[in-house]
Amino acid sequence: MNVIIIGGGLIGVTTAYFLRKHGHEVTVLDRQDGPAQETSFANGSLLTPSMPEPWNAPGCWRVLLNSLGRSDAPLQLRIEALPSLAGWGIDFLRNSRPARFKRSTIRNLNLALYSLKAMETLRRETRIEYGRGTRGTLRVFRDSAGMNRALMAADCLATEGLMFRHLSTQELVDLEPALSPIRDQLVGAIHYSSDESGDAHWFCVALLEYLRKQGVKFAGRTVASRFEVKSRSVTGVRTNDGNLSADQYVVSAGSYSGQLLRPLGLRLPVKPAKGYSVTFDPPVAGGTLSIPVVDDDVHAAVVPLGTSIRVAGTAEFAGFDLRLRPKRIANLVGLAQKILPHAGFEPTKARAWCGLRPMSADGVPLIGRTTIRNLWVSSGHGHLGWTLAAGSAQLLADLISGEPPSIDPAPYDLGRSS
Repeated sequence: MNVIIIGGGLIGVTTAYFLRKHGHEVTVLDRQDGPAQETSFANGSLLTPSMPEPWNAPGCWRVLLNSLGRSDAPLQLRIEALPSLAGWGIDFLRNSRPARFKRSTIRNLNLALYSLKAMETLRRETRIEYGRGTRGTLRVFRDSAGMNRALMAADCLATEGLMFRHLSTQELVDLEPALSPIRDQLVGAIHYSSDESGDAHWFCVALLEYLRKQGVKFAGRTVASRFEVKSRSVTGVRTNDGNLSADQYVVSAGSYSGQLLRPLGLRLPVKPAKGYSVTFDPPVAGGTLSIPVVDDDVHAAVVPLGTSIRVAGTAEFAGFDLRLRPKRIANLVGLAQKILPHAGFEPTKARAWCGLRPMSADGVPLIGRTTIRNLWVSSGHGHLGWTLAAGSAQLLADLISGEPPSIDPAPYDLGRSS
């Protein structure tokens, strides 16, 4: 069977791997000249089953309202984006009700744990390198109330398979000495030992190189503009390089997936949420961080990537605006300085980036067949794209191949009840 995948980021490239493993002929189309040049390029670098919660937590409407006009808000809503969020925003808020939020959290956790197993298989078979870190994640706290809430949430998710360990301040700095300068500001931490880290861009480049040797084709600088459909089946896809045809088609174009599907009368409840990161190359003073650190109070993650340090955090609902806003970058550098005050982070040396995370209305990815027989979608992964990529890809490849998946596909199906 021939399959065309539209989108060469994490989701598209991993889907190509599992489809090829099933024996299919695969072509990946991307509008950039290489893989993972957009949303997957400089993301937070974390694979975190420990962070399965969607962003629409109960009471999120207050957070969004308070963010208006504030450049330091961790989750920001820009007024100019409001018209584009109208219907989706209502679904987003409706899914913030406690019962729905909990259901979505568990769905993400189940897929995340499944995804780590799929990644293990992928690594073993391909032997690719991408700066993988295996020491877990440290979630640090500056007040006891916040830590106790997080521990209660972790206890609830432990029954679903989440592994964690509560650390005192002394145990925390023993495990990660680079945090010693702020030990007096911390009350403890949670260590999620099964979390991983790695550079998503390196991963996609290395995996695509492997896949090319297996016969997978990659067509860069190829823009898919619309599908040709006859009798509820896709007969081809129009591109700037001519019409291309296959037996099956996969849309994994992140936040842009909906634009491809809309002319077909298909509504995909996915909107862009802009995320930022800054990467600092050596030399960095004040010790070397060895474990990724997530600081709840400053809403930032600091991740070692080889000899570099990446700092990621904040999100904006700003439509498809990809401008790098200086205040947001300065804010992110400031957050990094609060976590590692002696590291010598300088704004002028920060490599800044932003990308559009595809956010579904309930915070759970949409994976499966559309109402058009040979057209499939994998999108809406939000801040968990790296975490969920391999599991999403294996699930979709199994469905396309007619194989029974090892995880229940119903919670991720496009037609699931909301």
